[in-house]
Amino acid sequence: MNGLSVEGLVAARNGFVLGPVDLAVAPGTAVALIGPSGAGKTTLLRAVAGFVPLRAGCIRRGGDRVDGDPPERRRFGFVPPNLGLFPDRTVRANVAFPLWLAGRPDTAERTRSWIERFGLGPLADRYPAQLSSGERQRVAMARALAAEPAALLWDEPLAALDVEARDVLLELLRGLLESIQIPLVLVTHDPETAAAVASTYVVLGGGRVRFAGPPGALATGPLDRFTARFLGYENLFARPELEAARADPVGARLLSAAGPGGVVVPPGAVRWSPRAGGAAVVAGLRATPAGWVASLRQGSLTFRLSIDGPVPAVRIGDPVALEVDPGALRPLEAAPEAA
Repeated sequence: MNGLSVEGLVAARNGFVLGPVDLAVAPGTAVALIGPSGAGKTTLLRAVAGFVPLRAGCIRRGGDRVDGDPPERRRFGFVPPNLGLFPDRTVRANVAFPLWLAGRPDTAERTRSWIERFGLGPLADRYPAQLSSGERQRVAMARALAAEPAALLWDEPLAALDVEARDVLLELLRGLLESIQIPLVLVTHDPETAAAVASTYVVLGGGRVRFAGPPGALATGPLDRFTARFLGYENLFARPELEAARADPVGARLLSAAGPGGVVVPPGAVRWSPRAGGAAVVAGLRATPAGWVASLRQGSLTFRLSIDGPVPAVRIGDPVALEVDPGALRPLEAAPEAA
C-alpha cells in the first residue's frame, strides 16, 4: 500500500488562503497538523479529503493523482471534529454505511468484524446519543476504516475525552498504524496526542507552513508563541510586557534577549531563593501531581516555577531573590500574519 503526498497545495475557504503546502506521509506513519486556531489545519485536511477545491497543486495516493476526483473516489477516510455519526442509525448501521454505499457484498461480515475489533459488540444496537464520548469515537474509527481507506484524515481525534478514554484510543490508533499500515494525518491541539502517534509535525500559521519535521527538531528550532506553548513552556513574555518592565533589572535582561514576539524563559533559566530584601515576592503556591508550583512576581512580571522536594519553605508574600541566565533565554518570533 502506498503513501499520501501533497505537492504545492493552495486552497481558499471563506476568504482564507492556505498554502502552498507540501506533505508526505508514508504507510504506517502519522503526521500531526498543529497550529493556533485559524491557522489552516482544518482547511488543509478538508482540501485533501476533497471538500475544499484546490487553486493549485496536487494530491497523490501512491503514484495516482486524485485531486480531480470527488471525495468518495479518493478512498480517504475522513473524520470531522463532530465525528459525523448519523444520529438516527445504530452503531451497526453507522459502521456499515460506507460499505453499503460502495455496494460491498460482504457488508454484514465486515461490519461485524470492525465492530468486534473496536469492542463495540454490546453497543451494536444503540444509537449515538446513548453512547459516551469515547464510545462514539470508537464508532467513528470503525466506520472510517471499514471501507479499507488508503489514508485516514482525522480532525481533533481525541477532543473532550477523559484521560482514560484518550489513552485507550491512542493505543488503538498506534496498533492500527502498525497493523493496517495506512497513512494518518491528524489535526490536534493536544501535545500528548501528537507525541504518542506522530513521527512528523507540521506547524501552520496564517495559512503557511512554519515548520515541518520530526518532533525533536521542533523544540530546537525558532519559536513563536503557539509553538512555545505547545512544547509546554509556561514563562512567555510579549515584547510590550518587557518594554513596560525595562526599568527592573530582570525585565531589562529579558528585553535584551527578546525577539519580535517577546521571549521564552525555560525552566532552567531562573534560579531563586528566599532572601530578606529580595526584589521578588511569592505571589502564589499551588500543589500539582508533579509537585509544587510557585508564582514569583518581580515588578510587573510573574514567573511560574516548579519546586523540587516537599512543601516549600516559603509563604505567599515572602521576599525572594531571582537570578536569570541570559544565555538560556529564547527569543520569540512574531505571530504569523493572516493569509
